[in-house]
Amino acid sequence: MPYGVYLSAAGAQAQNHRLQQVSNNLANVETPGFKPNETILQARFSEMIEQGMVSPGLGGADDVGGGVTIQPEQTQFKQGPIRSTGRETDFAIHDKDSFFVLQRGDQQLLSRAGDFLFDSTGKLVNSGGDLVLGSDGNPIQIDPRKSFEVAPDGRINQAGVSRELMLAKPKNLGDLANVGGNLFRPLAEFDLAPPGERNVIAGSLEQSAVSPTGTMMEMIETTRAFEANVQMIKNQDSVMGSLIGRVLKS
Repeated sequence: MPYGVYLSAAGAQAQNHRLQQVSNNLANVETPGFKPNETILQARFSEMIEQGMVSPGLGGADDVGGGVTIQPEQTQFKQGPIRSTGRETDFAIHDKDSFFVLQRGDQQLLSRAGDFLFDSTGKLVNSGGDLVLGSDGNPIQIDPRKSFEVAPDGRINQAGVSRELMLAKPKNLGDLANVGGNLFRPLAEFDLAPPGERNVIAGSLEQSAVSPTGTMMEMIETTRAFEANVQMIKNQDSVMGSLIGRVLKS
């Protein structure tokens, strides 16, 4: 394969991957507590330099480079806008470092989305049916036959018993693995938010941190970069075909 075609193909592949990621961000612009992912592209050395057969910086053809590589995606943990909903079982965290703790089977998941509700059995769950854990480590449950109240700080009170949402504070946001949507799996042990740092507000919901306008602009930019790389492949293929045709005629 001609070297130029290889470079253009690598660029097209990278931009296609980026386009998929941007599309996923845009599709979740209305998902509560969603955090956008960012595609990281990195220039690479030519294969000869990577294999140690040639030293970089000699000014030869190998210093042209080997295109781009796709690095692991990074989640942008910026806080989304807080919107008042009036629903008493909607909760928002007014800091960017804390997460609600959910239980799915035998694993714990973290999320910034507080769009919770009580199911028919009185268990507090999220929109996907995952159990919401209380500060005691157990799922929050009430008697569905009796009335309950939600305090402004997010405490759920029923019959003189107060239940408090568990809030996790990961030691490092890099220890969170995105498992889809607005859910994260902790890769290391996390701390619990101390009583004085529980910034939970009931009746509010954190919106997606995706900027619709900025993401649309990024999608247009990525699409054009992808098309440019594809066009370069076509141009080089045409030039190569023309050259081969001339050689055969001669």
